[in-house]
Amino acid sequence: MRSYCFGDFILDVEERRLLREGEVVRLTPKVFDTLAYLVEHHGHLAGKDELMEAVWNDSFVEEGNLPRTIHILRRALGEHDNDAKYIETVPTKGYRFVAEVKFLDGSVEPTPETSTIVQPLLPKAERHELPSRRRMALVAAGSLLVLALVALTGSGWRNGTPGFQRFLPQTTSGAAYMKYQAGRLYMERQYGGDYQLALMNFDTATKLDPDFAAAYAGKADAEIFLFWDSGSHDDIAKARLAVSRALELDPSNSYAHTVLCRIRATYDWDFAGAEKECRRAVELDPANHEARRELAFVLNSVGRPDDALKEMETAIALAPTSFNKRSRGLLLYYDRRFDEAIAQLVQVEATDPEYSESNRWIARCFEQKKDYGQALEFLIRYRQSAGAGSVEVASLLNAFSNDGWPGVLRVSLQKNPAIPTLETAGTFAQLGETDKAFEILDRMIRDRRVMIVHMESDPRLDPLRSDPRFEQLAKRVGLR
Repeated sequence: MRSYCFGDFILDVEERRLLREGEVVRLTPKVFDTLAYLVEHHGHLAGKDELMEAVWNDSFVEEGNLPRTIHILRRALGEHDNDAKYIETVPTKGYRFVAEVKFLDGSVEPTPETSTIVQPLLPKAERHELPSRRRMALVAAGSLLVLALVALTGSGWRNGTPGFQRFLPQTTSGAAYMKYQAGRLYMERQYGGDYQLALMNFDTATKLDPDFAAAYAGKADAEIFLFWDSGSHDDIAKARLAVSRALELDPSNSYAHTVLCRIRATYDWDFAGAEKECRRAVELDPANHEARRELAFVLNSVGRPDDALKEMETAIALAPTSFNKRSRGLLLYYDRRFDEAIAQLVQVEATDPEYSESNRWIARCFEQKKDYGQALEFLIRYRQSAGAGSVEVASLLNAFSNDGWPGVLRVSLQKNPAIPTLETAGTFAQLGETDKAFEILDRMIRDRRVMIVHMESDPRLDPLRSDPRFEQLAKRVGLR
């Protein structure tokens, strides 16, 4: 287990998570890799080339990515560029992690309470193992703690006590419980969850405890997100099997009903069935903010924006995460309340600058307001956060200077116009190329692309709505 403690933070390299006083700090994969490298080489200068090779060895990127990554990392750690509490800049050379680092030994879940089992981190050649008795005692203590928690709450879970389902899943296996929690962590990453790793952990949990309903729900959840990336319908078939098994084991599992709601809405286009499943999930666990968020999007898809916003606001009250707040911004955008959407999304960007998706939607809001200068500014911010270098930024600026906003849209299409996304369809619609827009929408329907359920509400598709083809497509999705 490679875990380190510094300041208020615990860095678990193997589980790829950073905790601050027990709370997860969200980091993108490259930012996490940069932090891990600096911490594991703390006290030593990490040269720019060395860091680039260690973190970006699988891709070609510009040198400017490194200082941007360091800037994001510093903000995540709560320091500013001129404050070297953790990371010192060595001009023209590289960076050095200067805070005191301790090595967290043993198998106990990293929490602030485990600070009594940390030891100073020595250079790799000088590290010594803890005495075997102490190591065994720590491992046993951690295992007993997990088993005790499960045992104390197991009867409450089995009797359907509200609130237990989200935090204390039904299992008497401490190992299965730990694998389930790891899977949930991978699923809940805001900046692009690692769904394959999540699936592996959930699958292991079901092998350790074949009657673990929540772990089967997790498998189904991961398979759905994998389908959204892969387009392989086998992933959905596997998701159906897993969620069916979860509900067979425990019909009152709120997580399983939430996942089934997602399948009904985004793949089956059975919006009435999806609403029923989400409401059942909320009934079983009123604190299930994920079910309320899913329900909000279902209601929005079927033309009930006010009801959708109420559900999303409840989700935010239960869990004021960046993702929930950003989702409220999307609903406001779909309802054409662009100023309110911008205010919501700007607030998300200000409090969680690493959550770059907000900038993309802010750009779309300004586009619909015909404030193209602001739209370009936020589009560039979004592209830079996704790794765009000076060449791409210059091409966007030149296109805007020469051809205005249509020029920017055409440059954006050059990235990969063949991918059937609502973004691409909307761009063709904004350019007046309706045939190409309808071709993309038709392909999205054939491929069961998830965002197609928002075609009725997306403002960028407004130029298509008077065309009879639009109604025909909406009927195919079950939206009319």
